[in-house]
Order: sequence, then C-alpha cells, then structure tokens
Amino acid sequence: MTHDLLTLAAAGFLAGLAVAMPLGAIGLLILRESMVRGLREGLAAAAGVATVDLVYCAVAVGFGAAVAPALEPWLPTIAVVSGVVIVGIGARLLRGALRPADAPADQTGETVPGRPLRVYARFVALTALNPATVVYFLALAAVVTTVTTAAAGPVVFVVAAGLASLAWQAGLAIVGAAVGAKVSPRIVRALGVAAAVAVIALGAVAIVAARAA
Repeated sequence: MTHDLLTLAAAGFLAGLAVAMPLGAIGLLILRESMVRGLREGLAAAAGVATVDLVYCAVAVGFGAAVAPALEPWLPTIAVVSGVVIVGIGARLLRGALRPADAPADQTGETVPGRPLRVYARFVALTALNPATVVYFLALAAVVTTVTTAAAGPVVFVVAAGLASLAWQAGLAIVGAAVGAKVSPRIVRALGVAAAVAVIALGAVAIVAARAA
C-alpha cells in the first residue's frame, strides 16, 4: 500500500511538472510580474497558476470518467470562447507593455491597492481559460483511477501535482525577482511584449485548433 502511494506521489509530481515546466505565455508573465513588481507579486502569480492546476487535477481525477463524455461535444465551443477571451487579455497586456516608460503609475498599473490579491485573481483567470490544461488532466484521470485501489491514492496524486506546479512557478518568480534589479527597463519591456504576444498566440492556437476539430 505504501509503495503504491509513493508511486502515485511521484507520478503526480511528474505530472505537475509536465504541465508547468514548458516556458510559455504564463511562465513569461510570472517572470515579468516578479521582475517589475517584486517577489511578493510574483509569488501571488505563481500561487494563482498552481491553484488552477490543483483544482483541475482534482476535478479530473475525481469526476473525469463521468465528466469527460459529457464535456467532449462542448470542448470545441469552450476552446473557441476561451481563445477569444485569452486573445483579448493578451491584447490588453500588449497595450500596457507598449506604453511609454514615463506613463503615470495609475495608467500602467504599477501601483494598485491590494496588488498581490489582484495578481493572484488575474493569473487564476488566465490559467483557468487555457483549454490545454483541462484536456491534459482529463487524460490523466483514467490512468490514476485504474492504477490504484487505495482510497487515498487520488488525493496523493492531486496534492503532489499541485505541489510540483507551485514549486516550479514559485521558482520562476524567485528567478524573476533576483534578476529584476539587474536588467535594463528595455529588457523588461521586451519581456512584457513577448509575454503578451505569447498570450495572444495561445488564444489564437486554441481557436484554430477548435475550429479544425
């Protein structure tokens, strides 16, 4: 039994890393958040991403077998709607990244009361809209439920996946905060533009893939 749970914990940790490690739009945004606004905001962004990974993994493992067939006909529509929203978010981020460096703080969003909580909510929303995350964890659900008979098995898998995601995203935030003071505003600006373009591309790919399907 213990060996079974340890295996599931390792599998969950690897699954969490697999979904977190590719340095895409979300990773770039975490880096920039931490570089521009500091470690506290970067960790808030990391926690937002990890929260969604944890919730999606829990839902997939707990209800994936029952939910997947019902969701399958709606996945293309969900992907299109999510893609449109993601493109809109990316366009807003790009507009902010292209603003002059001497723009007032209330226009650039550099100083906003309750910033960490708002950053957390923004990254929760952005990550939750990514259809690839849903599909990935739904694919894992069947595997988890068939390789263990232990009641605690799915819980161990989900917690391990969430911890792996949090560890990786927090690592990005720490790296961003460490190098933020050492890079020029031009590099930070370029990173912001790159992250915004990556978000727009993420949404566009979701739309194209859904329509092709």
